[in-house]
Amino acid sequence: MKIANMQKYFLSALITGILLLSVGCAPKQTYYPVYEDPTEIKWIAEDIDGKPIQGFAHIWMRLDSNGKIYGSGGCNSFRGNYSYVNGIFRTGPLAMTKKLCSKNMNLQEFKFMQALDRVDSMQERNGMLYMEGAGNSLLFYKGH
Repeated sequence: MKIANMQKYFLSALITGILLLSVGCAPKQTYYPVYEDPTEIKWIAEDIDGKPIQGFAHIWMRLDSNGKIYGSGGCNSFRGNYSYVNGIFRTGPLAMTKKLCSKNMNLQEFKFMQALDRVDSMQERNGMLYMEGAGNSLLFYKGH
């Protein structure tokens, strides 16, 4: 009888161990908070198409609740209209100043403005704003 009890104990311990290991190895679920309104916030660019902002460029944008967008591409200021309807983000024609900037600054600003024109989705997660579309992506963090 003692051997039968030991076998039951061993089998029970083995099953418990397997269950604990399988729970510990389960993929971590990502928590996405409830959607927050990204308007009325200064968003500072962290990267363009997966590449970090270079130099001391201060690239930022702000989306007003009345459909106005404005900001800086790092050298020049821009402003215009945007829409966000049924999960689709679009910018209208954007007006931009034409200051003289360095070659590298101009190239980075061009890439930012091109990506801003092409992205069509945006999602805020954990205080970051992700914008993607047409092979382009922009990542922003909240400014002060």
